[in-house]
Amino acid sequence: MNVKRLLAVTTCLVLAVAAGWTFLVVSYETDLGTDNTILVSNTGENATGANDDSLVVLSFDSGAEDLAWSSLQLSIATSEQTYTCSFGSQSTQVDDSALVKASLGADGATFTTEIDATDEESFTHLDLPGQRHSDEQNSTIRFSKTDAFLADNVRWAFVEDASFQELFEHNSTSLSNQTEDRLEWYTYDLAEHRVQPNDGVYVIEVDGMMFKMQFLSYYNQDDESRHPTLMIAALNGTQFPALEDPELVVPSPCLIVAQDGNTTVWASNTSITLMENGVQICDGPCTIEIQATYETIAVDVEGERTLG
Repeated sequence: MNVKRLLAVTTCLVLAVAAGWTFLVVSYETDLGTDNTILVSNTGENATGANDDSLVVLSFDSGAEDLAWSSLQLSIATSEQTYTCSFGSQSTQVDDSALVKASLGADGATFTTEIDATDEESFTHLDLPGQRHSDEQNSTIRFSKTDAFLADNVRWAFVEDASFQELFEHNSTSLSNQTEDRLEWYTYDLAEHRVQPNDGVYVIEVDGMMFKMQFLSYYNQDDESRHPTLMIAALNGTQFPALEDPELVVPSPCLIVAQDGNTTVWASNTSITLMENGVQICDGPCTIEIQATYETIAVDVEGERTLG
């Protein structure tokens, strides 16, 4: 084989490999979210002048899976405004420019918190109990790119392959105070050129309070890297300070009423009703649209409701 032919063959092989790798990166589909479709139906009631009307009934299409309320966010959109729905509490308006963005799930107890870790020269510090951007002295964990370090006053454990929804208690005597090394929270997928969080849940103890924390993604909703996203909730009966902060959490104007009374999981065969909670969302003719995300990914919704 002469040199020119060898060079041509080598070039073709390199291009083929590059094309295959590019295809994997471009065609990547996240494991987050759900294939469930939410169906919108009538409650049988019309809007009144009251502020406790039942507005819409939601159920799943056939073949659905159960969804954890902690990972769900539901809202009602009218032509005038969008209203968050939950079992009691919702987050206040999130500042899009903030380095820490904490959003409360539909369960009213679990935060999905996105960290801006794009600065290569300085860390973004998170006050975990307060769900706020902090300084080094008052932080629980700090981030830069893929690096995550716990503060000196933190004890912790990683419960491998644990389910976030099913972990309610953890023995504090088994926690480590080793915080010098960075958390090995991810695996790098060379084939798809993606940072993938490891399966499991971190148990965090700070100032006598216990929390569970799971890395959900390294990417924001625009698929930009260096935005680690965490699910965080209280553990062992801890009172979550952030849930008592009126600057972060307020009563939801739209309540979720589950047919089976389950506030942990939206079962695949169960319908829910969304109703006004002291706020007049629809006081006359209006069209209601439902918006939903699961694990930060949009959920398909079929139908809308028009109230007379």
